[in-house]
Amino acid sequence: MQAQMTSYQRILAAMRGEAVDHIPFCPFLAYVWEHLPAAITEKGMLAFHHDVDADPLWRGAPCPVKQEIPGLVWHNSTRDGRNLAVAETPVGSLYFASMPSRQGNTTFLIEHPLKTEEDYKIQLWIEEHTRYTYDPEPVRAFLHEGDGREGLSIGMLIPRAKTAFQTMVEHLVGTEELVYALADFPETVEGLLEVMVARDLEAAALAAQADYPYFLTWEDSSTQNYSPSQYRAYIGPEIRAFCDLLRPLDKGYVQHACGHVKKLVPLMKADGVAAVESISSPPTGNITMRQAREFCGDTMGIVGGIEPTAFLNLTEAELTPYVEQLIADLAGGPFVLANSDSCPPGVTPEKFALVAEIAKRFV
Repeated sequence: MQAQMTSYQRILAAMRGEAVDHIPFCPFLAYVWEHLPAAITEKGMLAFHHDVDADPLWRGAPCPVKQEIPGLVWHNSTRDGRNLAVAETPVGSLYFASMPSRQGNTTFLIEHPLKTEEDYKIQLWIEEHTRYTYDPEPVRAFLHEGDGREGLSIGMLIPRAKTAFQTMVEHLVGTEELVYALADFPETVEGLLEVMVARDLEAAALAAQADYPYFLTWEDSSTQNYSPSQYRAYIGPEIRAFCDLLRPLDKGYVQHACGHVKKLVPLMKADGVAAVESISSPPTGNITMRQAREFCGDTMGIVGGIEPTAFLNLTEAELTPYVEQLIADLAGGPFVLANSDSCPPGVTPEKFALVAEIAKRFV
């Protein structure tokens, strides 16, 4: 019988496909946390893990790289219920607008800043004038004084938190307009992308010094945002460079993939990704967990499995066979059980505790 492990030992072994005393269950508390009773949230996330007897996996732990952009000035305001932001530089200004969503407890962009070819040149100035420095203090504080003192922490690899192309898709341009821009002025777009990737790799090389065994970005991989061919052309090479950078240090890159990834997982594996995190079956995703294991084989890790709406809507009696089947489907390679992507408000602490209890029956 495997000796009892700490959460750190258990998660690390599971990520590497090594023997564990039982399968770790590592909750993802995004979105549900703010809706739990104050008596729970006031005690903190680490205490919640203790209460439900789960293993803490801290996704996106503090990035050890600080960025500064001399000459960039931000102006923020609110008008007609919208949040407005202006990035003012010596070569021009970029304009953002976002709208808060009380129901979703988040904000979403309604106006991306890169609209004309000239805007891309302003963003190029920002990239070229960004300065990175290694700052280990946030990591030290998190690992030794914060929640990271227990469990396994996966560090944020780069300050922008996403690859260059995904940053354009989500934050700077938008999917549709980026397609048009690549057709209308491809040299300008690809020139900016080239510089963004180079700066990301510069930051990643600094971050890799931190005391994390794994790093990730909030990549939000999904063919709902771009095509597999765009992934191969623009995202895959940057991901591959991350993996190549970390591998000689005996560290791994974990890809946050919370959307439709059926066509992307084989590409991730080919690029050297150590594990895919937040992978989900339909309706959130478009891949079954049995297919995910088949694509990942016996070497690439999987973190996730529990589909968000199933976690919310299944009764506790229904949740037990559902989780047991997931564990069976994901067997045969590195595996950490988790609720995928995020957690809808309404999932009870009792459900988290039940899944933790189920996981303890499997090695």
